[in-house]
Amino acid sequence: MKTRLTALAIAGIALFGLTACTGGAPENGSDGGSGSDAGGSASSEQTVDEACSIVNDTIEGAVAEFEGISMEDPAAAVEAFQAAGEALGEEAGRIGNPEVADVLPDLETALATVAEAMDALAAGDSTKLTELESVGTEMQASFTEFQRLCLE
Repeated sequence: MKTRLTALAIAGIALFGLTACTGGAPENGSDGGSGSDAGGSASSEQTVDEACSIVNDTIEGAVAEFEGISMEDPAAAVEAFQAAGEALGEEAGRIGNPEVADVLPDLETALATVAEAMDALAAGDSTKLTELESVGTEMQASFTEFQRLCLE
């Protein structure tokens, strides 16, 4: 039980980190939905703002999934982290800006690693707690880089 609560507490911290890093659309007003990228194909001429808008929409969708998670349901937290990583992976093909594209693999990997560690913790494997804490630090660094690119 203690392991389950620890895993969910860390998931909650990650949720707040995701929420803090998705402060809305880039400030210059780009909606990311216009131009040649609206059809879903990446363009090497895609601006940082356009790419950030796509990623931000994906992260906001993931945050919405986390909001419905009960502290009594660690499997739902695992599924939410897996879905968030998969969603970022699917959107990677729409990202043509190299600066933003460089951040996505780290975010995707971190989310998948959190899901795996949380799944093991929920099953009683407390050896994954250190890994979960470590990947939380890595995930925060990736989201900080995303925030630097997209929200400044």
